Amino acid sequence: MIETTGLISDIRDVCQELQDTYAQLTDLLIMVTDHEGRMMTAPSHPGHTIIFEQHAEEMQRFMQQEINKLQGIKNTLLSDQWVPGIRWLIAPVSLEPLSTSFFIWAGILIQTGTRQAVLSHPNFSQKDVEVSTDFFEAMQRWVHETQETTPEQEIFKREKITRLARAMSLILKSSYKEKRLTDRLVALSDTLVTDQSAAHPIEEITRIVLSSSDLADIFGFALRTGTGKYTVINSIGTAAPELNGAVFHEGEGFLGQAVLSAQPSRWTNVERDPRSNFFLQKGVPQVHEVQCFPIRYDDEVYGLLFGVSYKERSIPGLHFQFEETMISLMGWYIANHLTYEKMEKQLQRFKPLIELSRMIVSVQDAQRVMFMLVDMSLNLVWNPSASIVVHRTSDDGKIQMVARGMQSPNGETYAKDVARRYLENAEQPAASYYINHSTPFEIMLEYPIVYANRTRAVLAVAVSTEQEGEECREILSALAMMGSVVMKSVYDRQQYMSNSNRFAQILHESIREWNVALYQLTADAQRIVQEFATWGGITKDEADMIGRACLMSYSDPNMLRSFPHLFQQEAEMIEDYKHIQDNQAVAAGKSYSRGGQIMALAFAIAASADDDMRVVNDLPISGIDQGLVSQFRLFVLSRHTLETEINLVEEAPAVAARSVSSEGAEGRGLEAIVKQFGLSPREKEVLELVVKASSNKEIAATLFISEHTVKNHLTNIFNKMGVSDRAQAIAAVFNKSIG
Repeated sequence: MIETTGLISDIRDVCQELQDTYAQLTDLLIMVTDHEGRMMTAPSHPGHTIIFEQHAEEMQRFMQQEINKLQGIKNTLLSDQWVPGIRWLIAPVSLEPLSTSFFIWAGILIQTGTRQAVLSHPNFSQKDVEVSTDFFEAMQRWVHETQETTPEQEIFKREKITRLARAMSLILKSSYKEKRLTDRLVALSDTLVTDQSAAHPIEEITRIVLSSSDLADIFGFALRTGTGKYTVINSIGTAAPELNGAVFHEGEGFLGQAVLSAQPSRWTNVERDPRSNFFLQKGVPQVHEVQCFPIRYDDEVYGLLFGVSYKERSIPGLHFQFEETMISLMGWYIANHLTYEKMEKQLQRFKPLIELSRMIVSVQDAQRVMFMLVDMSLNLVWNPSASIVVHRTSDDGKIQMVARGMQSPNGETYAKDVARRYLENAEQPAASYYINHSTPFEIMLEYPIVYANRTRAVLAVAVSTEQEGEECREILSALAMMGSVVMKSVYDRQQYMSNSNRFAQILHESIREWNVALYQLTADAQRIVQEFATWGGITKDEADMIGRACLMSYSDPNMLRSFPHLFQQEAEMIEDYKHIQDNQAVAAGKSYSRGGQIMALAFAIAASADDDMRVVNDLPISGIDQGLVSQFRLFVLSRHTLETEINLVEEAPAVAARSVSSEGAEGRGLEAIVKQFGLSPREKEVLELVVKASSNKEIAATLFISEHTVKNHLTNIFNKMGVSDRAQAIAAVFNKSIG
């Protein structure tokens, strides 16, 4: 198979099929090798290919020796240098002007009347010491089986092999030309892609390509730097430096008209055309012809390549077309480069935006959202100078302002102006994007933040140019939209919480008249839940929800479910709490909700008055997670922490503390556990921090060990104590402390 040529598979298949056809036609074994004797095709012959499959090295060595003796052959020849009378047809396959060459081998031929002389020749009857016995014997069998060839047959076969060589030469030449062109295009493509990441490729490529062009005396490149605004950033040729920095707008003069067209534009004999004044004012002495090539990508104009000629240029038509094509191609490349650069900037901006989206969705405070929007907007804009968020929190006329890079009083003045323009008449949501030039902070990009059908906030970012604002417009719009979604979520949650709390309070107040004791008990249970949250047992949001459930605990859960979107979770908690109170067994494979369990514990403590320690220790309630019970034991102990004094001078009995110190109780329980289970000093230190609710990371930092070592210590502690987790270990310590 042709491998080293790099030919495409179709060409290899054609060569092999052609070779197979000629092998059948001539009844010869045919194959192709390179100039080192390596086989480039599979040998074509029904009976003797096994010689080449099993003895590839011997055959390559033999063929390379033959090729070295026959270098420079131009035509098909017969060679019998191995054994006189055993002939090979060898035909060169020329790939000129390329240097690579191949050889077609066709054999073997034994001329009529020479078989006996061949068989008696020493080279045939005596094995060469460098040739293996198997290979020598295989060649002998091939010679014995080969029919003698008449001179006429020899001429016929030689003619066919010559034609085969010519056909293969044509095929391979065509393939090599195609491959060479492909390789050059790939190399050019790789160069262009590499150049896109260079520091300043546009100016350099403009200089290199256009400086060798005969199309104009001056070439320039203008980049869009604002809405409808273009600036010449590079020019070459006589009087070209005067054009650098020149500004024109869409529709203004030749260049301004050219950017409005999707095709190249050309004007000749423009000496007296008023549109030539643009060049004359910039120091260009005389203008005869102007050619322009808009740089577009996906219907968006990025800039303009233009050429100016002082006089009529006599350029052949084909050459002129080539020059225009070359410049158009360069414009296409620059457009791709600018698009690539723009995409790179956008990707760099999107990375922090994605990171922010992961964090901001969990924020439930409007002011915190404002700070995040301001900080992120400064990260998304290149060279920003200031950013501000103005937010109207209520209808009382007051607004919140969070700003970076703005000093008083300008910051307050601008914030009031934004509030008047966007927030006073907020019933109609404002437009999505506005560029404000009349501010003390250069150009301000203003993005309304709309939720609940009103404009309730504005994100504003200061930039130095309109072009910079245009580049970051989409990403800032996405940021403002994200702010709208999150602030609406905060607003909706606040409304939900306000409505839920208000309704829960109304229901709770309704029982004061007919059952003061129940009113007080539910209020005490809510207070205990709030204290448990402050202690660290649950989050504030959980405490608010469970507290509402405590206030409405006497209500029918089905009645609460009838209020859409208000008390669905509270109803489930109340239902579970009542089942726990009635000692109803939980269904197999299920468990009571955490909120229902906390309610049961809170009500038990609220009903115990001053005997809450006993209630928690001897809790007769089933269906509650033991880890949660252990947490409540710790919580109750923390509520009973008191200070006392011990008189060491007098030997009278020490004054008994009226309540158990949680720290002392923990200490006694810990010592008992250490003694009972034989914990090491280090294991005691780890367990002591576990009892204090320290995480593995905190334990590692306190004891100056790794988290992996902490996990090993915990495994040893749990095994010695016969427990399975931290909660059971904590419970064991406190059972010892009060048992």
